[in-house]
Amino acid sequence: MTRSSRIVIVFAVAATIAVVATNWAGNEITVAGLSGMLIAGLALGSIYAVSATGMVVVYSTTGVFNFAQGAIGMYWAFLYWELRVNRNWPAPLALLVVVGLLAPAFGVVIDRLLMRRLQNRPLALQLMVTVGLMLALMGIAAAQWRSDRGRGIQPFFGTGGFDIGPIVITYHRLITVLVAALIAVSLRVLLHRARIGVAMRAVVDDRSLAALNGARPGTVSAVAWALGSSLAAVAGILIAPESRLVVEVLTLVVVDAFAAAAVGRLRSLPFTFAGAILLGVGQQFISRYLRFEDGFVNMAQALPTILLFVVVLAMPQARIEARRIGTRTAHHPTRLTHPFEALVGMTALFIVVAAWSGSWSNVGVNRGVTAMVTAIIMLSIVPLTGWAGQVSFAPLAFAGVGAVTFMHVAGDTGAWWGLLVAAAVTAPVGALMALPAVRLQSLYLALASVAFARGFELLFFTQPAIIDPTISGRQFVDLDLFGWQVGGNSRSYLLVLTGLFGALVVGLVGLRRSRFGRRWVAMADSEAAAATLGISLVETKVAVFAVSAAIAGFGGALLGIQAGTVTPRDFGLLIGLPIVLLLVVGGVSLPAAALFGGVNTILFIIVKDTWDLSILQTLEVLGPGFMAIALVARPSGAVAEIGRAFAPLLPWRADARHAFAADRRARRLPEIGRLGLSEPFTPDAVVELDRRLGVIGDVTPVGGYVTPISGGATR
Repeated sequence: MTRSSRIVIVFAVAATIAVVATNWAGNEITVAGLSGMLIAGLALGSIYAVSATGMVVVYSTTGVFNFAQGAIGMYWAFLYWELRVNRNWPAPLALLVVVGLLAPAFGVVIDRLLMRRLQNRPLALQLMVTVGLMLALMGIAAAQWRSDRGRGIQPFFGTGGFDIGPIVITYHRLITVLVAALIAVSLRVLLHRARIGVAMRAVVDDRSLAALNGARPGTVSAVAWALGSSLAAVAGILIAPESRLVVEVLTLVVVDAFAAAAVGRLRSLPFTFAGAILLGVGQQFISRYLRFEDGFVNMAQALPTILLFVVVLAMPQARIEARRIGTRTAHHPTRLTHPFEALVGMTALFIVVAAWSGSWSNVGVNRGVTAMVTAIIMLSIVPLTGWAGQVSFAPLAFAGVGAVTFMHVAGDTGAWWGLLVAAAVTAPVGALMALPAVRLQSLYLALASVAFARGFELLFFTQPAIIDPTISGRQFVDLDLFGWQVGGNSRSYLLVLTGLFGALVVGLVGLRRSRFGRRWVAMADSEAAAATLGISLVETKVAVFAVSAAIAGFGGALLGIQAGTVTPRDFGLLIGLPIVLLLVVGGVSLPAAALFGGVNTILFIIVKDTWDLSILQTLEVLGPGFMAIALVARPSGAVAEIGRAFAPLLPWRADARHAFAADRRARRLPEIGRLGLSEPFTPDAVVELDRRLGVIGDVTPVGGYVTPISGGATR
């Protein structure tokens, strides 16, 4: 254990003691009370353990972290309700069909269709596809089982149980603990005694070497996902009687399971179980013996988030690892947009919106405002995730900070300078989020951002001093631009937002070409190489987080002006996920992708309102989910594909026309892998082979000679 880890743990223990002493409810401690707390905590912790174990098995075997684990469990819990309650199936038969047949089959299907394609892909792509799967399952469940019907699952054997002295143990909680223990023992036997388990452990160590020694990585991956899906189903069915059978409630169990999985470092099953039990008992202790008031009433619900953040901070500092830059990146770098091109594009956008919006209804203008505000918030993710490679799920939390800042400093006047204050206040909050980024890399940083966003949702925005729940009516007046009053849902506000969006895009394009942008991209490519070149990783990460948070806070203030009032629910984690998803779908490194994401946000609303179909009622969740899943086929993003198609039509893009011609020639050539086997080495094929290997750049055969188009040696 490192010195910094010990400091974090000591501070966490001291803070826990102080919180308990300050908020003690005064309840008498009795044997019966402690026993009841332990039984309930063990049952809840066992459910967390089952769900977290599924994530650990999948991640440690395939390297893909399944953000959708909670949603998978939620969906199978609803299906179990359908069979057991709505169709009156016997419980054993319903369990066999759901847990033993459908859940593992679903795991195998998503492994074959999606997850195998994600291995060795960038972390952002892996996470967004699994988040997309989560949102898709939420949308399907909400459409399949309409939320206007009350549902509940009775515990196994009802409320019956037995007494051990003063302790009352229900059969359902006993079954829950026994099932978790049985799963733990079975997985131990599977991983250490069964052939498939040994193969799973071997694949974790070295996938290629395991394959050379007879292991089948495809079979191992399918078994891991089948196990993960079945364990998610067990967790969902067990927790449904203890909670509400509601899509969002059951899905958010995944955040609680994150904490348990993080305790086990996403590798150790025993530590994962220990973390889950600690979590369950801790929540019951808070509920029974502590009393929180005002903005801390969600403390028990927020405990998994707090534990996750503490565990992530207590982890040893990640080593700076070198990463090889792929051949395509090294020899065919993405062309950077020139600020002049961005200015032309944003001017054209403003002209189109100004001309077209004149015929829009009030509803249409309001939707246009929503699209532009969302696009501005999405822009905050471009430098952070798209350029610097720091995956974050907290842009809406930063937007919320900006909104409440503007509300307090200029909400009653609408002064324009309040927007700048909102950005300036949010920037240091982003720098605070950079502290774990300095020590962590990859997945643990993404988990820290989840904890950050969830913690703000449960503990920050609920403070009366931040958002007073007793205030009714508008909290924001119209924006005052040097005496010009701009309404939050007016056409003039839409034009202001379009101009601000265009200015931010042009600024980001210029920033990308500056030394700061180059440093961020260099850090994303290889932190080791960046550090070797003298780039300060600490300063670089703090700067990019601050810039990202400032843009999000600026957009949050604009969001508050549009809405007129804000509540803690407006900045929830699940609400912010589609914002991240749609930008990644468009192309996370491209500022223009924010416009794509904003437009699609309202497009889903328009489609839902136009066609009266039950499945479309959840399109705001379902649409981004399916689009994110489609990233498997087009990882570069929709905007990149659209730009690649239209670039040859631009007068100043001769490079795009040459590249398009080269691609057409390449499609007429035989596959490189068949050369010398079933296909001959023709002169054109040799040139294409050299181009792909990076020996020369794109070339154009002229007679019997080869003329280089872009760089490289000639032959």
